[in-house]
Amino acid sequence: MKVPGSVVGAAGLRSRMTAGFGDGSMVLRAAVSAGLSWWIASALLHSDAASLAPVGAILATQATPFATARKSLQRAAGILFGFLLGVAATASIGTNTVSVVLVVLVGMYAGRAMNLGSQMHQIALTAVLVMGAAATFGYGASRLEDNVVGVLVGTCVGLALPAPGFTRRAGEELARLNREMAALLAEIARGLAEDDWAARTGDWVRRARSLSKELDTVRQAVREAEDAIRWRPRGRLARPRLDRLAEATQCLDHVGHQVRGITRGLYNLTFREGRPPALHWAQHEESLLPLRAEAPAGLDGVLAAFAAMLGDLAGVHVREEAPAPEVRDRLAELLGETETRFLRTALGQSPGYADWRVLCTAGILEDARKMLHELDPSIGPHKAAFG
Repeated sequence: MKVPGSVVGAAGLRSRMTAGFGDGSMVLRAAVSAGLSWWIASALLHSDAASLAPVGAILATQATPFATARKSLQRAAGILFGFLLGVAATASIGTNTVSVVLVVLVGMYAGRAMNLGSQMHQIALTAVLVMGAAATFGYGASRLEDNVVGVLVGTCVGLALPAPGFTRRAGEELARLNREMAALLAEIARGLAEDDWAARTGDWVRRARSLSKELDTVRQAVREAEDAIRWRPRGRLARPRLDRLAEATQCLDHVGHQVRGITRGLYNLTFREGRPPALHWAQHEESLLPLRAEAPAGLDGVLAAFAAMLGDLAGVHVREEAPAPEVRDRLAELLGETETRFLRTALGQSPGYADWRVLCTAGILEDARKMLHELDPSIGPHKAAFG
């Protein structure tokens, strides 16, 4: 299933816009919330510090309405406790160097204890501002009042405006990573047919690791999509697709670990580190070095088939509806072909592969061998840890 280049380009542009601005919705909500907050604080409430209301609205505005409400409540709680802390400190020990140090220490620890997240500094910040203001109570009350105005306005505006396209972005990010992982597997499949494939295994390992790290971007996109549909009357309509994307992200996470294992195994076959896989103590004994192993016959076909499957899944993730029966049939057909290729390759290496006990034992010993590599203080990957 191929996606036209123009569609891919447009999807990439939308993805970058959504990542920074929520498809422009975040910018629009911040501007509208600031304007309304100023009008309410100045014209209706006649606040002496009306500028604090739009400041609170802007700082509280997040990519999704739910995240805005959550941060706004944390901000309001921090300001309230900071106001009380500042008034108490001023009344008891006055405003001086020692009191400021104590207020900041207490405020920061309190913010962490209250799980205020990114707003944990609000208690200490508000307390210090209150202590430094000439009219302590009036400033603190105005700061709290105007922040509440900004919180309420920002939340209401976020719910009133159309939801940003975070579900679409999550699908596009997932599809992009599927395509990149498919491209890596296809490249490895082609490379194994060439004589110099051993020299490229290190690059394959690094790229597989990099792709695994990029899953954090996909997970963040899924979390933002979940926030975006909360408190939305039509949010439940997007839930089935979002559930599919969340499950597909988990699946790709596991696939990424397995691709890393394959690339690492190919790297180990080349003995690039100058020793047999398990004879670390005898790394300089030339007589003990075995002949370099070849890649399993047929592995290139298996990886090419996996690449085809991931490529087809990329097309599925960018569509809103569930996969059509013909798409599922196509994936099932690819799965059958891949499984056949895999069994031929595995049994061609060792008839013992058909026994699950042999597989379990081999997996256990392979993990133990990897531990030997990680803990080698002389030429292992973590030499710096051993001084």
